Amino acid sequence: MGLYIAFSGDAASPLGLYDQATLIVTVVMEVVAYLPMLVLIYTPFLPLQDSLLQGERRSFMASARIVLERLVPFVISTIAQLLLTFGPPAFFLVGAGFLAGTLPEGQEEWGRWIVLLTLFPCFFYASIMALFLVFAIPLLVLENRGPFASIRLSFALIGRQFGGILGRLFVFLILLILAAITASIPEAILQASAGAAGFEHPAVKIAQAIWSAGVTALMFPFSVAALMVLYRSAVPARGAAAMRAARAAAEEAPPVTSPYRFE
Repeated sequence: MGLYIAFSGDAASPLGLYDQATLIVTVVMEVVAYLPMLVLIYTPFLPLQDSLLQGERRSFMASARIVLERLVPFVISTIAQLLLTFGPPAFFLVGAGFLAGTLPEGQEEWGRWIVLLTLFPCFFYASIMALFLVFAIPLLVLENRGPFASIRLSFALIGRQFGGILGRLFVFLILLILAAITASIPEAILQASAGAAGFEHPAVKIAQAIWSAGVTALMFPFSVAALMVLYRSAVPARGAAAMRAARAAAEEAPPVTSPYRFE
């Protein structure tokens, strides 16, 4: 997909203008390709790394099967999360655009300021909603919660530990950004070299796409691992909790001095 985008995302018509049809096809292709990757590759990392945290052994195919068994509530929850996160901002942006269009001629600058000022509260709202929904998919996949119950419980969990979770996520994002910038230095060097030469060879585009895909592939498991550690600190695993309770009961039980139970 990265190679396709690298060679088609900036396609131009014979007149030198961007080919809008090609850009639309590229966006549609990204969306269509992202959905199966989300179900078959990205989300299975949750049960896979959860089993690693609990000291269990589970294959990646078994993890993907868990996600496929929860596919219908997963899709419903994903749609609901998208509506909650981007629905109100889209409504306000459309309203701001409509208001800017009703201004009299010669007041276009005020219209741009209206749209620009609307972006800040929309971005803030979407960021807060994304934070409160961060545990929705783990609750749905790992705890077998319903699509709407997982969203409600995610709000409750984040609300109870808002400061601690926000601080840990902020530290993790800073570390992830630093690691991504460091890993992307070779790609930036290739891009700068091609720009200085004034001609971008297809081999350079291929190398950039492959390197970018590799960086993304390496960063993603670490981001899921950070999310899983944070999630399990808020929601202990049922099996782990039962084992700890049984171990504590065994330690508190009086020592057995006779092989006969009735004694």
